[in-house]
Amino acid sequence: MKALKMISTFIIGAGAGIAAGYLTAPRSGKESRDKLVDESKEYKDALEKAATQKLSEAKSMLNKTIKEKAAQGKEILDQVADKAVR
Repeated sequence: MKALKMISTFIIGAGAGIAAGYLTAPRSGKESRDKLVDESKEYKDALEKAATQKLSEAKSMLNKTIKEKAAQGKEILDQVADKAVR
């Protein structure tokens, strides 16, 4: 949780710095706005890609854990069934 807060604080700070830089740049307002829009789309796409990748990794890890726990549960049930038969 602490890392997530640090990362989000960094992203917000970086975004504010970039926006301030563009707004004070020696370009026309339209050029600055267009460039800001283009780069914000790039950042959005990069964040979506990273989030999708992390979600995929989390799903994979969850599925692996579920399979392992299911196998362990089956093994325990088999042991209990063996003891009940004796």
